[in-house]
This record gives sequence, structure tokens and C-alpha cells, in this order.
Amino acid sequence: MTPPDQHPPGPFDMLRDRRALADTALAPLAFVIVYTITKEVNLAAAVAVGIGIALFVERLVRRKSVMNAVGGLLGTGLAAFIAVRSGQAEGYFVPKMLQQLGLCVIFAGSALIRRPLAGFIVATLYRAEPGWPQQPAVRRVMTEYTLAWAALFGLRAAIYAYLIYIGNVEALGVASIAMGLPAFGLLLFIGYRYVPKRLEQLGAPDPRHPKPEPAP
Repeated sequence: MTPPDQHPPGPFDMLRDRRALADTALAPLAFVIVYTITKEVNLAAAVAVGIGIALFVERLVRRKSVMNAVGGLLGTGLAAFIAVRSGQAEGYFVPKMLQQLGLCVIFAGSALIRRPLAGFIVATLYRAEPGWPQQPAVRRVMTEYTLAWAALFGLRAAIYAYLIYIGNVEALGVASIAMGLPAFGLLLFIGYRYVPKRLEQLGAPDPRHPKPEPAP
């Protein structure tokens, strides 16, 4: 349980790593720039992978968390492989499109079966009471928030799919950055403001602020 004299973490605590944006955005940006200049898919893919490796090694040398770098490197490797194999630069963004589509299905499906995934994530982060899914009002709010995330993932997937279809690599690069951490942070902040107000409106307890356990 969260001690009563401590405040739960803010919505941007998960974004404290200032290198996260670089780990996830530099490789796609480099791919688009190199391809735009040279029109060489193989060269653009090689540069993107090289940047992913460099970021990973730099974190190892500095003994920093490599979670974002590992994820970025694996994603970059798969994206580069698809682009090279297909010979189409837009193929680099196919994994991103499929990832967002999968997340949309998962989040929307969890809301459909009355187990809103965003609620479980919030409950875990704030050590909420385990019985919150049995409270209709709380479950309703978390379902709404989960559907908001599903909508974001679905929008990302749709935009990627359209830009891949028309072969607009430059726009794909811009979308990859604009719909990445900035959109994630914005929805996180909106949820941080929206959830407690909506719970208060419905007269439900806020799972982010569980009641302190009674002293023994």
C-alpha cells in the first residue's frame, strides 16, 4: 500500500528517461533522411541499424538502463529487415503499424470483456485495492480510459497503414515521431487529470489513492 504521507507518482514518472525519445526516434528519423537523400533502401537500413547499435553500446558503457535501447534496437532490426527484403522503404514502418494494430485490439478487447487493461496498469502503478474491478463505477471509468488508449493505437495504425499504402516515406517519418512519446505523454496526462474527476463525478473511490492499512 502507498503510505498516506507520500504522494503517488505523477504521470510523467515513466517518461523521466530523457533518452527514451532518442532511443525510439533517432533510427526512424535517420532512415527517412538517408533514404530521402540517396533513395537507397539498403543504405538507409544500415544507417538506422548502426544508430540503434551505437545507442545500445553507449548505454552499456555508461551503465545506464538499456530497456529503451534494446526495444529500439530490436524494432529497428526487424523494420530494416522488412525494408531490405521487400525493397520498399515504406516496409520499414510495417512493424510499427502491426504493433499499434495489435495494441488496439488488446486494449479494446480487454474493455469488451470487462477487464479494462488501463485500469490494471493504473492499479499496479499506484498499488490500488485489488477489488476495484468489482466496483461498477471504477470499472466504467477505467473502461473509458482503456478505450481512449485503444483509439490512440487504432489511429496510429490507420495513419501508418494509409501512408504505407501511398508510399509516403517522409510523412511516415514525421508520423513516427509526432505519434510516439509526445502523443503517449499527452494521453497519459489527460488520463491523470480525467480519471479522478470522472471517479468523483460517479461517486467512486480513486484506486490511485487507496485507504491506508490500519495500524496493528
